[in-house]
Amino acid sequence: MNSVDFVLGLHCHQPVGNFPEVFEQAYRDSYLPFIDAFDRYPTVKAVLHYTGPLWEFFLEEHPDFVARLAALAEAGRVEFLGGGFYEPILTVIPPEDARAQLTHMRDFLHHHTGHTPHGAWLAERVWEPQLPSLLRSCGIRYLAVDDTHFHRVGVTAERLGGYHLTEDQGQTVGVFPISAALRYIIPFKPVTEVLDHFRDEARRRKNPLLVLVDDGEKFGVWPGTNRWVYEQGWLEHFFQALSENVEWLRTVTLKQAYEEREPVGRVYLPTTSYFELGEWALPQEGQQYLAELKSLLGHRAQEFEALIAAGYWRGFLAKYPEANYMHKRMLRLSTAVRALPTACSYREEAQEHVLKAQSNDAYWHGLFGGVYLPHLRDAVWHHLLSAEQLVRKATPLQSVEHTDVDADDQEEVVLRDAHWTAVVTPHKGGALVELSHMGIPFNFLNTLARRPEGYHAQVRNAATEPDESAKSIHERATAKQPGLEQYLQYDRHLRASLVDYLLLPEATWKDLAAGREAQTIGFAARPFALLPLEQGRTGIRMRRCEELPHGALTIHKRIVLANADGAVEAHWDIENHAQHPARLRFGTELNLALLAGDAPDRYLEVPGRVLHDAKLASAGEERNVRTLRCVNRWDGWTLTIQATPGADLWRYPVHTVNNSEAGFELVYQGTCAVFVWEVVLPPEVHWNGQLRITVRQDG
Repeated sequence: MNSVDFVLGLHCHQPVGNFPEVFEQAYRDSYLPFIDAFDRYPTVKAVLHYTGPLWEFFLEEHPDFVARLAALAEAGRVEFLGGGFYEPILTVIPPEDARAQLTHMRDFLHHHTGHTPHGAWLAERVWEPQLPSLLRSCGIRYLAVDDTHFHRVGVTAERLGGYHLTEDQGQTVGVFPISAALRYIIPFKPVTEVLDHFRDEARRRKNPLLVLVDDGEKFGVWPGTNRWVYEQGWLEHFFQALSENVEWLRTVTLKQAYEEREPVGRVYLPTTSYFELGEWALPQEGQQYLAELKSLLGHRAQEFEALIAAGYWRGFLAKYPEANYMHKRMLRLSTAVRALPTACSYREEAQEHVLKAQSNDAYWHGLFGGVYLPHLRDAVWHHLLSAEQLVRKATPLQSVEHTDVDADDQEEVVLRDAHWTAVVTPHKGGALVELSHMGIPFNFLNTLARRPEGYHAQVRNAATEPDESAKSIHERATAKQPGLEQYLQYDRHLRASLVDYLLLPEATWKDLAAGREAQTIGFAARPFALLPLEQGRTGIRMRRCEELPHGALTIHKRIVLANADGAVEAHWDIENHAQHPARLRFGTELNLALLAGDAPDRYLEVPGRVLHDAKLASAGEERNVRTLRCVNRWDGWTLTIQATPGADLWRYPVHTVNNSEAGFELVYQGTCAVFVWEVVLPPEVHWNGQLRITVRQDG
């Protein structure tokens, strides 16, 4: 029988901002027991990739583990892969940052393990044709991507028994195809079936090279796998089988295969990633069309899957405007940091914050939480604002800047003072899309709208019993709690703040919470005209004229930063131009990202009242409220909103239903607070209202 060379590779990752207990649990359930088992089989080799946050965690909490890994590499049993240190999508960050990410990982590995990587792991296997020149400039000579990348340009399975060369601008790298078949059977099928697959490949081709580089979390973190892989002995049996069949089944590293083999040929790969990611990146309508196509293909769908391009990673920036906004803020700050003088003592610290903000998980969503996880988005914002703090120390920024922040070909207005960065969208209702307090640092508008997802149709029928079987997370459809279908409600606009509307007489907070029609006029998508503001003020002044059935209204709106006491003020002046009195219910909506909706140390206060339910994730109505406080004892700050005149306060939590590796789950995204004024305006009379926002830091 022909011999088979087999690359056993693990990509282990935890994103920037994940909870420390998650790191520790993954270490105990997967990373450590895998190496414990691997240590016992000296003839087996492996390729390992750990993301930068994991390496930093190992050094801080388990330095002996780093020493063990270094010893395995020194013995020739392990090859470490490089890559972007904080696991960015390399093609959507500035090239200078991409090189900084790659060299940071290279230098880290050389310093702490004594080995310099020549191969790289590509985050989410997102490939674009310009990558070879970037990778080669950082010393990377080869990498592994999905075999579907090759199939999409017509490379048949028979030609995937090795690696190909590809190039950009004359700079070449070797690309190894990751076997989709191995991804789905290791470690989910019995070891005998895995060996049968290797034997089949040995019979089909002469001395084939089979490559598996896949999530290390499949070995103990994914649901049901810890019991299957370790307690029931799958991994031990697998390593034993590799050791007993070494005469025809040889484990090799990518470096070994690259140096021992000649390239199969030349290939130019398209812009792509793995099939599931392309499917997730499609908008809901596109996912439905793709599902119809797969239904038409029937049992042959998998056969033609590689030729179905589906979507692509950048599509997430169109699908989730909130992710796009973070991404464009990151690009702007990256430019600002690079503009700092090279002699600036904190330039390197600022760049480190930008690199951490490029961690890809918070920018997208598929089976994994990603953009739906507030703590991951908060980590990105923490590092973006920390970088901005340092830029401000070296370079005075404009207090009022008219610029296109989110690359939508429309100008936003950025307001800055010592306390705040506030971003206003005159073309979309004069709303706030960012309200970042620089002292914490924290973006109070780090919110996410409720929108339909392709998998929502499955939520109603999802099983709620835990599935302890070892199967791929792509094959699961479970709910982490019952009743999730009642939360499948969708928003008409982004969850910005100071979103104004005139409310129907019969509307209640329950209508807004359920996404039902509650407005006679909503201004979220309506443009306001810019007007001059008083000299010396940091703010923006806008106007909108609105025709009503019995006349017209003029709304003047101002948003200003009151530098002296660190307040953000919003003022409205509404004038009735009709010949008859106007009765209005004027409301403005604030969507506040407060992170922990049910935590006992984070709650709401209305001075002088005892709230029936004070949790951040509570709902209800309070009449004639002048002050609302959002208290965060955990982080030591209080956000206060003062209304003049007093207003009715409607509040409700914003929950999303999203998918995760453990099943469908309910996630608290923030609290919606709506201040509602009952306004009676005689002809040619003005009504004035105001909200004043301040933050007090405790200690």
